[in-house]
Amino acid sequence: MVVRAIKVWVRLSDIQAFERATRANHEGSLSEPGVVRFDVLKHEQNPGEYLLYEMYRSPAAALAHKETEHYQVWRETVAPMMERSREGTPYDVLFPLEP
Repeated sequence: MVVRAIKVWVRLSDIQAFERATRANHEGSLSEPGVVRFDVLKHEQNPGEYLLYEMYRSPAAALAHKETEHYQVWRETVAPMMERSREGTPYDVLFPLEP
């Protein structure tokens, strides 16, 4: 399993639109066979800061996610809402070993 932690900074004026678009991406992602988790977290003190916690069954599943229509629509929709470029960090899962 692999995890991608993506930090996203959204302009305050775009928060509602970002959250709508991200919900659609979240729901589409959960229907992918290679997705174990797709959590969307919002920072407690900074309302424009988000963390997308994505767990995939394999590196190939993580790559396949980027080819889906819902991800591509999300990426294009939210790009102009970004306060700055998003930052993704890959992780290998040590525990738990089962999804």
